[in-house]
Amino acid sequence: MRVRPATLAALLLTALAAAGCGPLDATQSGGVQAEPVELLSVLPSPDSLRGEPARAADPAALQLAFTGSADPELAEIVALRDPAAAGVRTWSDPSGATLTAAASVWGSHLTATGVGSDLATRLVGEGGAAWTPSSIPASRGARLDQDGRRELRLAYSVGPNSFYVRATGDIPEEIVTRTLDRMITVQRGAGG
Repeated sequence: MRVRPATLAALLLTALAAAGCGPLDATQSGGVQAEPVELLSVLPSPDSLRGEPARAADPAALQLAFTGSADPELAEIVALRDPAAAGVRTWSDPSGATLTAAASVWGSHLTATGVGSDLATRLVGEGGAAWTPSSIPASRGARLDQDGRRELRLAYSVGPNSFYVRATGDIPEEIVTRTLDRMITVQRGAGG
């Protein structure tokens, strides 16, 4: 028995729609909205890093978490994308290395995915390289290690939620990927 590609595609689309497994077009959310502060609050402090509790973030605070320095133009772009909710949590070690995790909820899966991709591209534009760790194959990231500056950025979206981790200094890649993976796992455990 031979199945035509158009028939197979229609069956797959019907199965996905019936299962509620993600967005059917670019404007749909494709999942359950995260509770950003709650999600970030369950993350343990990695290794020797210590930090403050998770907190809600407005567009300017979210932009600062994304890039590490104030950028009013980028903060305005974030505000125009209109996040429904956002939270940030930051850790540091005595040497000054930092790890920042941000969770944000957007109007669609497309926007949530684009947020991380756009920010990784910005680091590539500063001389960094694209980075997709094998342990999180659908993630979008970049890393920079030059002229005494080391930074890692990694993002992943689940439904309308964007999860983003940025590290500076000597934070190992494994801590960045483990932090992002925990955020993904918590959200998927919450149904979405």
